[in-house]
Amino acid sequence: MRNILLTLFILNASWVNGQNILDYKFRGDEASKPLTEVLNEIGDSEGARFFFLPEWIEDIQVDNDFSGRTLEQVLNILFEGKELRFILMYPDALVIIKDPSKAIMRKRAIETALREDSKIDKYRFGSPGQVQPDKPITISGRVIDNKTEEPLPYTNVQVADTEAIVTTDEQGNYRVELTPGSHVLNFSYIDYDPTVIDLTAYENGVVNVEMEKQSVMLDEIVIQGQANQEMATSRIGETQLVMKELKRAPAFLGEVDLIKQVQILPGVTTVGEAASGFNVRGGSVDQNLILYDGLPVFNSSHVFGFLSAFNSDAISEVSFFRGGTPARYGGRISSVLDIQSKDGDFQEWHVKAGIGMVTSSLMVDGPLKKDKTSISASLRSTYSNWLIHSIDTDYADLSNSSVSFYDGMIKVAHKVDKDTKVSVSGYASHDSFSLSGDSTYRWSNLQISGRLDHRFNSNLDGEFIVGMSSYGYSVLNNDYLTASELSFRINTATLKAALYTKKGSHKLNYGWQFSHNKFNPGSLEPTSDCSNAGKVDLDKQYAIESAFFIGDEIELNPYLFLEAGLRLPLFINLGPGEVIKYESGQPVEVTTATDTSSYGSFQPVKAFLGFEPRISMRLMTSANSSIKFGYNRMFQYLHLVSNSTAVTPVDIWQPSGYYFKPQRADQVSLGFFKDFKEKKYGTSVEGFYKYMNDIIDFKDGAELVLNPHIETELLQGTGRSYGLEFSLFKNSGRLSGSLNYTYSRSFRTISGSTEVESINDGKEYPSNFDQPHILNVTWKYSLSRRYYFTGGFTYHTGRPVTIPLSAFQLENTTVAYFSERNQYRIPDYHRLDLALVIEGNHKRTKKWKGNWVISVYNVYSRKNPYTIFFKNSENGVPKPNQLSIVGTIFPSISYNITF
Repeated sequence: MRNILLTLFILNASWVNGQNILDYKFRGDEASKPLTEVLNEIGDSEGARFFFLPEWIEDIQVDNDFSGRTLEQVLNILFEGKELRFILMYPDALVIIKDPSKAIMRKRAIETALREDSKIDKYRFGSPGQVQPDKPITISGRVIDNKTEEPLPYTNVQVADTEAIVTTDEQGNYRVELTPGSHVLNFSYIDYDPTVIDLTAYENGVVNVEMEKQSVMLDEIVIQGQANQEMATSRIGETQLVMKELKRAPAFLGEVDLIKQVQILPGVTTVGEAASGFNVRGGSVDQNLILYDGLPVFNSSHVFGFLSAFNSDAISEVSFFRGGTPARYGGRISSVLDIQSKDGDFQEWHVKAGIGMVTSSLMVDGPLKKDKTSISASLRSTYSNWLIHSIDTDYADLSNSSVSFYDGMIKVAHKVDKDTKVSVSGYASHDSFSLSGDSTYRWSNLQISGRLDHRFNSNLDGEFIVGMSSYGYSVLNNDYLTASELSFRINTATLKAALYTKKGSHKLNYGWQFSHNKFNPGSLEPTSDCSNAGKVDLDKQYAIESAFFIGDEIELNPYLFLEAGLRLPLFINLGPGEVIKYESGQPVEVTTATDTSSYGSFQPVKAFLGFEPRISMRLMTSANSSIKFGYNRMFQYLHLVSNSTAVTPVDIWQPSGYYFKPQRADQVSLGFFKDFKEKKYGTSVEGFYKYMNDIIDFKDGAELVLNPHIETELLQGTGRSYGLEFSLFKNSGRLSGSLNYTYSRSFRTISGSTEVESINDGKEYPSNFDQPHILNVTWKYSLSRRYYFTGGFTYHTGRPVTIPLSAFQLENTTVAYFSERNQYRIPDYHRLDLALVIEGNHKRTKKWKGNWVISVYNVYSRKNPYTIFFKNSENGVPKPNQLSIVGTIFPSISYNITF
């Protein structure tokens, strides 16, 4: 028989009474004896014959009292999880056989680990006598960095003798079900040395693993797409951005930009060069939830979108969801970008500095008390006036303009004990941009948060967050006669509590979230005694948002994974404040106002209760391919009020209330995912359809800033978007890279009972960010171990615009006649970027490590249009002009050093 090694050891015995030896019942005196001795005794007493090799069973003990159980039952219990089985040849003859294939696989795994000098740890739990028939055992634990003790999310855990693979969750926790017996577990994580566990287990156990970084470690950053993190086994619509090597990719002026890297993912695009906001699956920029250490960020850019507001050196991990969003996230209807700041090293100090053509940065981290308390701090600032001066545009004179910004982060983490960690983090950013002879724009983010992570037991973890954040902007008008300051601010207080537990095949997470928002929708203050600007102070607005959520991840079998969740949000718009009432049956306009209702402090003005079911499924069609399905319903209670396409600092956030219903989106997605050649290649095809209710758009000619009747300028309607996303990855070899292509459409319909309550005569029109074709190609070619040639090409269809079709004179004033909403498009966008990365010496003993990035942005000087604006010509007819923010090639060089 193939793969079966059968060596027979014959016990000389004679059969005396002719019955089936498997029916022999244990008397109880066999307990605490080796199985070999027990079989000898049975053979002697019953005249039976047993055939086996002694070393196969020499370590098997009959530990329990099996009184009354048959020999067949006892052998089934003792052989559970082993390669041993038995065959009754004759009523008096029993043959024990062994299939060594799994043992060979385990042996090879151990030999490979020894040959590669991998870390090998041995664990043993229980004894054979504790095995319960047909019941698997569970091995669980947590994988962390051996120095920083930071969790390592999405670590691969492979069972060598079955080739089954599981991955750790966001907190580094894993759970694997095994048959009782011997197994080898391989733990692997990018840029870390593999760890091997030689395991013998007959009962549930906990194995915590500490992994060590490889000797070549440059602490840089890269986006790991789905293919890099087990494309076939990840959640639908999810991408983990693991911070490793992003600085090897070409970037604008050598500045690493997390947000712009998100923009090249499938299903994601942006409206132009100077826009740090992004659009996901036909959604607007305000429909993306951006979290930094659990708190919301309302503006994620520096310098009107040229650079991201997040210093990549201070980030540990990023999760991005555009579908299959877990129930613990809510409040936006398109996507979630969850950013976690970096803990300091608990063992030793590190300093990282960078200098480029636009910014310089410094990152310091290390132990305040070794193994107990750490600190990390970063600071980044700019000297980028030359960049603004170099922009040549007819739209504005920027030659004497100025720009400045900074961002900083500080975080202190303290390990109370082995199961409890407390951390406090703070983040601040500030921008100032001045147009020559015109206005000065200032905007800032400020937040502070505290977090408690606690492991209650091996099956229950908890995280608790409390924090406050503030975002605001101001516009200083420097004109002598109208000198004034326009300002807006939103303050948010947040509480979050979440628990993660494991029960059998279920991984549950549940909790509660609460936030209190205070809005200053706009105020105007004269800044000089000579100014004729009038003082305006719009009423403050208040709102609370809370939600209960529960999610369950269920491994139904090795092939089918199901995740179901439910979120119950409650949003209440609160007083004090006044609500203007309008004539019933008439359009909401200033001329139809009839009355005003007043509300006291904390008095509810309007309340909304939501119901958000979530479900996703993964069916493994093979070890490397899967079909995935997802459905999400999400509500959004805050609206971005803007009549521009990109996020600018003069946009206003408006809470849902008496006149504005919350937005709601229902999204369905379906995809096929496959890895090839041991995950060297990967591909995916994913389609989606999203329907949105109560989205906001502005009336033609709307006045939004400092408008106390803003409900008269905005309308709500429906939207829909659909698309197909295709991705191809090559993950290893000298040449690696990815190709992402998306075909998608995004439409809006605002149809009211009257013409003034409709847009585009109530007919469907493309949204401002409808871009049917999006292509992103990135690559990295290893010229040598230290030299890398990287590049990226991006293309997307020009976005829709509304243009004047003709003009006529009315009382000596030129009046333009515009097209229907968004019926024309600006020219298509495309750009090529290249970079050469030169890394320093990789020797472990070297005290410092440095790398150069020589980057060329917009290689062929494409004058990509940001927008089209119109100026009156000599005959009074509006003439189109194209505004290109970066219309030329931009070479740059930067240097980073770590020690």
